[in-house]
Amino acid sequence: MKFNCYTMLQNIEEIRNNHKAKVPCFDFESFGRNGFEELQVSEDCGVVIFEGVYTLHPVIRKSLDLWIAVVGGVHSHLIARVQRDKSRVGCSISQNEIMTTVFPMFQQHIEPHLVHAHLKIRNDFDPVLSPESSLFVLKSNKKVAYQEIMRVLDPGKVCSSVQNFTDIYLRLPGTPSSRQLTESECIRVRICEGRFALLIREPIREGNFIVQPKVDFDISASTVAGLLKLGYQAVAYIEASALIYQDGKILIEVDHLQAVPDPYLQIKGTNKEIVAAAASILSLDGSYTTKSYLQIILESLQPVERGSNGIHNQQAARLQELVEFIQSQGGNLSIESRVIREVSQADGVLEDMQSRIRKLERWNTINMVLWTILTSALVGYSLYRRKRH
Repeated sequence: MKFNCYTMLQNIEEIRNNHKAKVPCFDFESFGRNGFEELQVSEDCGVVIFEGVYTLHPVIRKSLDLWIAVVGGVHSHLIARVQRDKSRVGCSISQNEIMTTVFPMFQQHIEPHLVHAHLKIRNDFDPVLSPESSLFVLKSNKKVAYQEIMRVLDPGKVCSSVQNFTDIYLRLPGTPSSRQLTESECIRVRICEGRFALLIREPIREGNFIVQPKVDFDISASTVAGLLKLGYQAVAYIEASALIYQDGKILIEVDHLQAVPDPYLQIKGTNKEIVAAAASILSLDGSYTTKSYLQIILESLQPVERGSNGIHNQQAARLQELVEFIQSQGGNLSIESRVIREVSQADGVLEDMQSRIRKLERWNTINMVLWTILTSALVGYSLYRRKRH
């Protein structure tokens, strides 16, 4: 079915104005529309989400306020989506066919628009493989010497690095501040090496293992500043330094938390058995924990030290510094929004110019080919006449 930009724009405009919108319905058996469905959005609705591969099309995205793109694992998701749609009508299509037909079209018509997103979700979690692509984590508070860590890693492939990060916890708007702080009512923003990442994922706990999908939400400082303007409240923070050792199979991370005297060790990997074997060599049995760092720090504080608006009453000044830093980095959101819209218009003009240039280049190529054929024919005819003469 051909994508109808006009209908989509009309639906968006009707929904923004709280009018009834006639949304087309698609029939997977006939591969066409089978009518329209009326959609009425309540005036109390604060957010409306438009989802689809064409959502960031240059014509469509200008009518939307926040542009979000999933990059990375989206390719595997595309394959799973096509296979699912085909199964609905009893057809079969191989993954090779998808990779040679659907995927190139996706790269040409969809992927270039993803770079314009305000929020990019880097998703390495493969929805086709699902649990096999999860990250298995074992966390322990046992002290392990450097030499022991090196024993479980491949000496020919091991590499190490140091990473300093700050996690800021933003409490959701409308959450009562009188009760004890929990991680479930917050979103976590990580500041690391000048980058901002939004961590919303909820880990799955299997015995001693913490199972996490490998999802990383890259955001800008202005997005975090926007969350604060929307009513999110910075209530806690954790500053830490991590020593990271990895060899391609597993990653061992030694985290030194500012508020905790002893470091924590995490073994991470996509293969559960390899992670378990490494932990066994390090003799970590009996020292595992599946608690988050926020929970560990909260439990270590005395009730007198614990405040409703933060981990520790004495941390309020430092937390305010971090908030002011984010707001200074975010700048003026209204100016940025206007600049983004102006850039989007400029992008449309550039895309039109690039399209015309490509047409001229194709026409120039055709001309060159035609002139080459004509010249070759003339030379051949001249040689033929000379030979006869």
